[in-house]
Amino acid sequence: MARRLIAVQEEQRLRLSRELHDDLGQMLASLTLELHNARSIYGELDGRLARAAVLVDQLSTKVHDAAWNLRPADLDRLGLRASVEDLATMLCAQLGIPCDVDLEALSSPLPGEIGLTLYRIAQEALTNIGKHARPSRVSVTAHIHDHRMRLAIEDDGHGFDNHVEPGPGHLGLAGMKERLALVGGELTVETAKGKGTAVYADVPLTG
Repeated sequence: MARRLIAVQEEQRLRLSRELHDDLGQMLASLTLELHNARSIYGELDGRLARAAVLVDQLSTKVHDAAWNLRPADLDRLGLRASVEDLATMLCAQLGIPCDVDLEALSSPLPGEIGLTLYRIAQEALTNIGKHARPSRVSVTAHIHDHRMRLAIEDDGHGFDNHVEPGPGHLGLAGMKERLALVGGELTVETAKGKGTAVYADVPLTG
C-alpha cells in the first residue's frame, strides 16, 4: 500500500509538473511578449509596464522552479546522474560554496523505483543543507560495493544532535527512511552539532 501511494504521488507530481511547464509557462511567456509590445506603443506607461514585465519574469521563474521540484524533466530525459548533479550544483551555486560531485556510479540505468528513490533522497538531503546547515563545502558521491549502491551527501555545516528527536526542519529524515525501506534500502545519518552531517543511502542492486 505504501509503495502504491508513493507511485500515485509521483504520477501526480509528473502531471502537475507538465501542466505548470506547458500550460501556465506558455501563458506567462505570451504575457511577457504582450507587455514588451505594449511598452513600444504606450511610451508614457513605459515605467509601469517595465515593472510589470519584471514581475512576470519573476513569476515565470517561480513556476519553472515549482515544476522542476515536482518532477525535473532531466530525470526522465537525461537520467539519474544528471538530475542529481543538477541538484548539487544548483544548491552550491545558490550558497556560493564549492561542491564535490562524483556520481559516475549512477551512469548505468537503475530500476525505476530505485532511481526515483535515490533522487528523492538527494533532493531532501540537499534541501535540508540549504535550509539549515550553512556549510562551506558540500560533497555528493555514489559508489557500488558488494552489489549495493551507496549515495552519500555530506556537508561541513552546523550539524545537529542525532540522539534527540529531530525538530521540524528534519522531519524529512523519517520520509527518507520509509522510502528506502520500500526498496530494501537503509538510511544512515552521521552528525553532531558543529561537526557537519553525512547522509548515506544504501540500496541493494540485486534481489
